[in-house]
This record gives sequence, C-alpha cells and structure tokens, in this order.
Amino acid sequence: MSRFDDLLAEQVYAITGDSDETLRTLEEWQPIFEQAKEQLMANIEQIAPDVSLSARHSLRDGGKRRFREAKHNERAHLKKLGPGFRQLKDAVTLAGEVNRDLTTEFAKWISRKGRKNVSASIVGFPGTVGGPAVRALTFLGLHARSCTLASEILLLAQHGFTEGAFSRARSLYELVTIIAFLSIKDSHPFELTERYSLSGLVEARRDLQGAEAEDPFATEPGLEEAIRNAWGDRFFKPHGWAIPAIGDGTAKQVTFRDIEKSLGSEHLRHAYLTMNHAVHAGAKIMVERFNTERPFLNYVGSSVDYYGAAWVLSATSYLFRGAQIPLLLEISPLIEAEMELMLAPLSNLCNNAQSFFNSYTDQNDPVGGTEQDHSYNSGT
Repeated sequence: MSRFDDLLAEQVYAITGDSDETLRTLEEWQPIFEQAKEQLMANIEQIAPDVSLSARHSLRDGGKRRFREAKHNERAHLKKLGPGFRQLKDAVTLAGEVNRDLTTEFAKWISRKGRKNVSASIVGFPGTVGGPAVRALTFLGLHARSCTLASEILLLAQHGFTEGAFSRARSLYELVTIIAFLSIKDSHPFELTERYSLSGLVEARRDLQGAEAEDPFATEPGLEEAIRNAWGDRFFKPHGWAIPAIGDGTAKQVTFRDIEKSLGSEHLRHAYLTMNHAVHAGAKIMVERFNTERPFLNYVGSSVDYYGAAWVLSATSYLFRGAQIPLLLEISPLIEAEMELMLAPLSNLCNNAQSFFNSYTDQNDPVGGTEQDHSYNSGT
C-alpha cells in the first residue's frame, strides 16, 4: 500500500477500534472511510509532520521560482514590446480622464436642463430613467468598463498571462459590439438604450436561478408589469432588449451572433473565435501549451509569449479605439460638452499601438517560424 493508504488505515482503526477480523458491508464502511479521510487531511501536520515539512520546502522554493519567473517574464515583454505597451497605456489613461471630465459635464448638464426634461422613461415607472439621460449614463458606463478591461488586458499581457489577456479581450469585443449596436441602431427617444439599461434586472434574475436570493424585481413592485406592458414578454428572453433592432423586429429571440451580423462585422468574427479558445475548456489551448522541449511539459504560471501578447494587444488597441468614438462624437454633443476633438489624440495613441503590435506579428508569425522564441517560458 502507499503511504497515504497506511495513514488512512490508521485513522480507520482509530475510529472503529476494530480488529482485522471485523466484518462490515461496503455501505457500512463508506462513511467510516470518509470520516477517516477528513480527519487525515485536517490533521496532517500532527499525523505526518514530514509531509508538512515537505510542503513548506516546496512553498519556499516554489515562491522564489515564481517570483524570479514573473520578473523575468515582465522584463522580457516590456523589452520586446515596450513601445506598444506605453502607447496603449497612455490611451487608457487619457480615456479615463475623458470619462471623468464627461461625467462632470453630465452632472452640470442635468442641473441646467432639469432631470425631468431629459430623462422621460418610456416604461414610465417611478425611478426609471430614459431619454437622453439614460443614453448618456449608459455610454459613460460602457466606456468606463472598456477602460477597466483594457487595463486588465495590459496587466495580464505584461506579466505573461496571455490566456487571461485573450479572455478579457473577448469581453472587450462583446462590450464594443454592444456600444456600436446602440450607437448605430438607436435614436431619440433612445428606447433601445432604455431597454438595454433595464435588461440588467433580467440578467440579475437569471443569475439567481437555483439560489436562495430575492428576485431583483421584488424590490420594485410593479416594475416587471410595467415593462411587460410596454415591451411584452419577449423582452425577458436572452438579449430580448435588442429585438426591435434586429431584422424587422419580429424575432422571437435574439443571440449575440444576431447582434454581430446586424452590424456587418463579419471581418472581426475570426478574432472573436480566437479569443473564445482562452475562455472555454476545449483541447486546443491545452495542446498548444504542451512542449517537450521545456523543463516541464506544461507551464503552470506565466510565460513569455511575444507573439500572443502582440496579437491580443493589437486587437485590444483596435477595439479600445472603437469604444471612444460614440462617447466623444455622440454623447459629448448630447450633453453639450465640447470634447469631440479629444478623439484625435486618443485615436492616434490607439492607432500607433496597433501599428506597432501589427508590425511585430507580421514579422514574427509563428506559423512561418520566423522567431523561435515567440512562446518561450522560463520553466514554469
């Protein structure tokens, strides 16, 4: 038997006090074995001090190794891709300041116009916001989230967590798709934007399925009925808020793919599918991580992946620029804030970053094998 089996047997005997001749059925032994296993795991430091000592040594050595590798990976990415990193970081910083300034201007605009004059809701339920106010609030919120997502992608890519960067880039893709959809498909009195805003309650309800939590509509008695009266039952389906802007508006249900198609963004679909691999548990990523030339077959932490980092940061630069356009060209004039010209420096930073990363991926395509170190890692 293994060492674990020996220790487990000792716990079984300690629980039962039986001799080896004691007979029990499998059903009778099962709870005893479970109890013994729990006791062994919970008290391993007292039962087998050598195991705990080994774990402490592994923690010490592993901690040092991970620290060295993390520093190496970060330095490597910044040395190879530094100019692009700096351009995109500057774009995110500037966009964050733009969002803050526009939020301040929004508050001033509400004060000048009066909330009732700019926030009339189609649903008409007390406390709901519609009209130009919901338009501005929604785009400010979506834009702010794009800044956070771009920051996360930069941080993950810089530290060698390329898969994480890909997964967050997928979220940015979806976010920018929604921004573009609302920007192109909606107009005064901005019913589509109000539908999108209120769909958050539907999503919250869906998230609570099987959980013992209060229905989010319960805190606003009558709101669900008001929404059903205004927009019908289809609103409560996944992406039901988008139905009026898809085709002739009679679809029974809508998918994210339908929203994509309505924008004519087929040329970007391959990028979205590439990002999906880092989110799902398919075999593609697992196979790509396997490398017999490494000290370990699969890296367990961060790694240096110049090509992957450049690819995802190029996509991020392009998508992030797309998030700026509606905010500065639509929302800025809507709330009477003269900030449209800020699009120029933001666009330039994003374009410069994208050009740098594209230049790198064009010259170092791993399929062509022009750079052997495109997926190097330091031993994790």
